[in-house]
Amino acid sequence: MKKVLLISVVAGLCSPAVAATLVRGPYVENVSPETATVRFRTDISTVAWFSYGAYPDCERFMTLSPEVNEHKITLFGLLGDTTHCYRIYLPDSVSSGVYKAAESTFKTFRGPDKPYFAFLAFGDSGSGSEEQFDLARQMEKFEPDFAIHTGDITDTGLDAAADEQYFIPYKKMLARYPVFLALGNHDYGKQYNKDAGRRFLRENYSRFHTMPYTGLPPSYYFFDEGDARFFVLDTNYFYGAKWAQPLGKDSKQYKWLEHYLARTRKTWKFIVMHEPLYSTGARGGIEAQKAVLAPLFEKYKVDLVFQGHDHDYERTKPIKGGLVDDAEGIIYVTLAGGGSPLYFQRNNADWSDKFIPVYHFAYIEVRNSDLKMTVYDKDGKIIDTLEIQK
Repeated sequence: MKKVLLISVVAGLCSPAVAATLVRGPYVENVSPETATVRFRTDISTVAWFSYGAYPDCERFMTLSPEVNEHKITLFGLLGDTTHCYRIYLPDSVSSGVYKAAESTFKTFRGPDKPYFAFLAFGDSGSGSEEQFDLARQMEKFEPDFAIHTGDITDTGLDAAADEQYFIPYKKMLARYPVFLALGNHDYGKQYNKDAGRRFLRENYSRFHTMPYTGLPPSYYFFDEGDARFFVLDTNYFYGAKWAQPLGKDSKQYKWLEHYLARTRKTWKFIVMHEPLYSTGARGGIEAQKAVLAPLFEKYKVDLVFQGHDHDYERTKPIKGGLVDDAEGIIYVTLAGGGSPLYFQRNNADWSDKFIPVYHFAYIEVRNSDLKMTVYDKDGKIIDTLEIQK
């Protein structure tokens, strides 16, 4: 009865009928215990109807998206730690009614009273390669709460490449849980270091993604899940990206980071960024970046740093002050084999614990004060594990 009522109401709003189809999405972003954003693109400018509710009541509530191509539905007042289902209705081409264009579910985040969660981590995926799709199929076997991406979702930064290199490979994942993105140098486009690149990020990236308003998204922000806080940074300033947010010690981004690192009382503190601090890969770390960020991470006892840029997998030993320190050091994990051509090791270092030039992703489980990371290759084979107990 509820569905019949919905269709009847919608039918009265959309006559005469106009054909419309989904050409991107739906994709879920910016999930918290109380909110979520669902986005999608239609082939023509059209109204759309969005129904949702706590599973299995998918039509408990309904909202209308105005006549646009880029649809953005922000939901408020959701129940935490709850599976919600949703449906998207578009005008039908053969009647005065609508048809169901998509249906999926997502789960809201937990609060600090439930300190357990799981997430996927990967990066440098923008390629549309066979290996990227192989990894996507492996990742689809997991049911994480969210994913993090260490940057470079396309090889050109252009929105025209985003479907082939991001939205299509991860279509099933994106419809079910959010991916929190760090900006990579490719996301700034080929003219990243020129005046002509000034509006590139806004035109090709910012308009199509919704990240938490806890900093200056999409450049830098933080989000919480369970008893953990994730800081997502824009480190492309050190790579020479002219329009990236500065990250020197006098910059707004640095002051923001120090402010919230100092005040965070979470059990876990994680950093997500693109250019690595410590890497023995082909590109290596940037010394100026290391000089600025490493002391800050060490001062406020960051637990893990997830980084990209060097197209390989690498895990360091615990590092403090550039030296191995098993007692107080930070482990840096390069997760940058998401599909782009692989790099090989440039040199070795005492602090490098494992280096593998292989396509990969990581699955991380956190339960109270225990963390387990398992890294898989494109065939689903385990290539590395890490356990931390606090």
